[in-house]
Amino acid sequence: MKSNTKILITGLGNISALGYGAAAAWEKMLAGENGLRVKSDWEHAGIQAQFFGETPAVEFDNEVKWDDRFPPQQYSKLGILACKKAIDDAGIVLEALDNEIGLVIETSLGATASVEDYLYDLYRYGLQKISPVKFTKTVANTVLGDISRIFKLNGPSSLIYNSNSITYGFDLIRKGAAEIVICGGVDHYTEYRVLSEQENDHLVRVADHPNALSATASETNSQRNILGDGAAFIVLESEASALRRKARRYAELVEYSSCFDYRNIEDTTQRSADVVETAIDALRAILEPKEKVVYLSAYTTAEQMERSERHVLDGLNRSNETYSLRHKAYTGDMKSASGIMGASIASQVLYNNRFPVPLAFGQYPSDFGYALVNTAHEGGGSSHLLLRKTF
Repeated sequence: MKSNTKILITGLGNISALGYGAAAAWEKMLAGENGLRVKSDWEHAGIQAQFFGETPAVEFDNEVKWDDRFPPQQYSKLGILACKKAIDDAGIVLEALDNEIGLVIETSLGATASVEDYLYDLYRYGLQKISPVKFTKTVANTVLGDISRIFKLNGPSSLIYNSNSITYGFDLIRKGAAEIVICGGVDHYTEYRVLSEQENDHLVRVADHPNALSATASETNSQRNILGDGAAFIVLESEASALRRKARRYAELVEYSSCFDYRNIEDTTQRSADVVETAIDALRAILEPKEKVVYLSAYTTAEQMERSERHVLDGLNRSNETYSLRHKAYTGDMKSASGIMGASIASQVLYNNRFPVPLAFGQYPSDFGYALVNTAHEGGGSSHLLLRKTF
């Protein structure tokens, strides 16, 4: 297969507090709706009422034909549903068993719920009374296997921890290893993880704010966050393949830059200024002067963005009129899913030619030429994606 030089985004799919599907999320953002709510019906008595982004209830059996005897875990369900939306949106017909469509999925939490469930039964009943099948569900790449099997994806595939799957898909296509790669992120919080975040004072306190929108705008402790479940997928495709299929082209993925911040290995609510600046500089050189830019932040609260990205935004504004958007303020921090969600929303801004949030005087900025998407991962890694309008 020949090397491909232009890579397009041709399909979007997600499930988050903003709804099921990229179109539903976009419409809610345009309507000014925030998916975050105060959740108080936790099963664990120790968890207080918390701002949280819950995914909507979806009839899984109506969406996907599942032939296995045991149902998939929630972690896999989220991934399957979001991936299905991306495949449908891209108009990909998966009838041939010999397709070479790739699949790369990122996660931070993995199959934590299944691990907790297995360990609980192991402690309670002993090894001899636990089904071996239950252990297989504790492996993080179950979501990779479930999606590959259901949608019959036979190209290169991989599950990665705390790194942006889009960058891997981009390289696979650019190097000619595949023409279509589906890239996704999936994470599901267990109550024990929420409890841990609460006890470490890492959650925005409900008592300090009248609602979630106010919390994301006015919280002053930059290390406090709001969480949310979700999954997001996009379809990357070579220009040649997209032209053959007459696929919709949301945006072109031009380039990416990755960096590592050793000062913030355990913290995804901030990044050191010099590290981010170096990564952005590699992409800034590609931007055409005076083209409008939409910037998707890696952070949930305004304070987090000011602390870690203000210098970047100021620098961009000197050459390009730049508008920033904190999409996590609508969904909560979905860990690995948030980076893909950012790319999805950036693609919609470019494709629909409008910013989803009005300015103070009621107008919606438009005519964007580029989008920059910043992502922050556990372990200190960050990836920055540069998208360009395709028409």
